[in-house]
Amino acid sequence: MAAFDIPRPRRSASSGESSVEPAASPQPSGADTQAADSTITGDPDTSPLPLVSEPAPLRWGHLEHLEKIGRGEFGEVYRAWDVQLEREVALKLSRADRRFQASGSWGGLQEARLLARVRHPSVVTVYGADHCEGRFGVWMEYIRGRTLEALLKRKGTLAAREATLIGLDLCAAVAAVHGAGLLHRDIKTKNVMRERGGRIVLMDFGLSQDILSSSRAAREICGTPVYMAPELLWREQATVQSDIYSIGVLLYHLVTGCYPVEARNLAEVRQVHERGETIPLCDRRAGLPEPFLWTVDLALAPDPADRFAKVGQMFEALKASLDLS
Repeated sequence: MAAFDIPRPRRSASSGESSVEPAASPQPSGADTQAADSTITGDPDTSPLPLVSEPAPLRWGHLEHLEKIGRGEFGEVYRAWDVQLEREVALKLSRADRRFQASGSWGGLQEARLLARVRHPSVVTVYGADHCEGRFGVWMEYIRGRTLEALLKRKGTLAAREATLIGLDLCAAVAAVHGAGLLHRDIKTKNVMRERGGRIVLMDFGLSQDILSSSRAAREICGTPVYMAPELLWREQATVQSDIYSIGVLLYHLVTGCYPVEARNLAEVRQVHERGETIPLCDRRAGLPEPFLWTVDLALAPDPADRFAKVGQMFEALKASLDLS
């Protein structure tokens, strides 16, 4: 069953607050609302949303040779050449309409500011942000590779060892995000890349927030419900443990191609959690190493207090499972 998404919060330029469109009946889709965020990294298996396109500019600021590679609700994504840095970059460009005329109204700028706080080889690097020719843009490293979701579609489910190695790199990236005082809030296979050389890269910080944030917007339901910790479905505060839960779902998905929750909409996701009807990993795939099963099960504990206290502890558990398996 395909994962489905809840629309992202829309940031108000006048108040600085966010609102979320009604999400009572999200529809399953193979291409989520963040599809263009994976195409910025050269994933050939991603199908961007069929939205109306802006004419492709030949140049934007100091970026030239723009080639459109994706689009989403925020605007469009281009591969471009940075004439100042003399390197290829990915450019996320807002639409040229009134909704994006005020700097506070485009979430891409906030994403860039958050990304700039994180320095880690497994986190996508942002190079800059600017307003030019009536549009806001953020440019970042252009990664040649595939999303983990595209990898699954191409290769099929992974062995526990390969999933563990990916999990180690992802845990290290998320630890750096948490160390910078942030929560990612949208960890999933479509938001993690494997570069051609093997590097794992966490991207798409459009839903990220400060760990200490207590705003109303921080409790809005948005993202991909099958990856969300159950407490978030009842608008509780996102925490380190809710990111850990999402890592657990990602690892579960890598080795099974399925999710712990089978549901077609948000209401069904809630019902599954309320009834305690999530499907254990051992029932999805027999023969997985016990240390790997234990690690994923602990990350997916319904009560956040029963999960790993820090993502570093999950990293150590995965590392130990390699030696024990």
